Amino acid sequence: MHYKEAPYEKLERLRAELKVRQEELIEAEAERADQLADVTAFEEEVERRIGRLLDELAALEIEVRNYNQRMARLRNKDNFGVAFDSVEEQFRRTWEKPPPTAVKPPVTPPTPADERQIKRLYRQLARRFHPDLAPDAKERAYRTEKMAAINDAYAVRSLAELVALSEEADMTAFTSASQGQTEGQMIQALEEELQRIAHRLKQIRFEITNLPNRTSVQLSLEVKLAQRQGRDLLAEMAADLEQKIARKTAERDFLKSQFDQLGPQAWVGPKR
Repeated sequence: MHYKEAPYEKLERLRAELKVRQEELIEAEAERADQLADVTAFEEEVERRIGRLLDELAALEIEVRNYNQRMARLRNKDNFGVAFDSVEEQFRRTWEKPPPTAVKPPVTPPTPADERQIKRLYRQLARRFHPDLAPDAKERAYRTEKMAAINDAYAVRSLAELVALSEEADMTAFTSASQGQTEGQMIQALEEELQRIAHRLKQIRFEITNLPNRTSVQLSLEVKLAQRQGRDLLAEMAADLEQKIARKTAERDFLKSQFDQLGPQAWVGPKR
């Protein structure tokens, strides 16, 4: 004879299962945050060591391109009597985005003791503010805002910000979403919540699995491999960039000297 689970038994089973899945969600979220924080720290290291050189090279390339563009306008003026940009140049100027100029300040790596406290605080705060643990939509919105601040602080390894967030008073407790519900409604709500958390867990695990495909992660692996071989790959990249900057600077200076010799008529702009 098949045993039929009573509603109160099903409620207790679903509540216990939900608690387990919520813990799995917190740990998966923390694992993803750990890996993203490592990626952020490496990206900051790359920015600190070669970011300025990349920006300098990009600026020189723009200068050289501008000089070549003006040279093309002069040729067009000589050949056709009108200074205008080529179709390729007009397309490039219309659709190409300028390189970013803002440089993020470097992140100072935390000490091992601070790192342990940061990870401990993150998990405490995630259990306290994670949106997926909210009983209703109103509290979920509140927790989403808090969790965004927690993730931002964790990404840059800011112990001070995490401590400040942990000391903030919780929002006034919300009325439990289960109040006034029948057993059937509570069972349905629990089943829906389990499905939602299962979907979120699947998303997070997919993100973790695909994190190695990021360019910065692949570069970090190359840097680690080079370190095992006694090489500093970022230093090699910086040296290569400095050589490219020197060559591009010479090219820019040569073009500039040509235009300086031609005089003011060389600085003709595109026809509007």
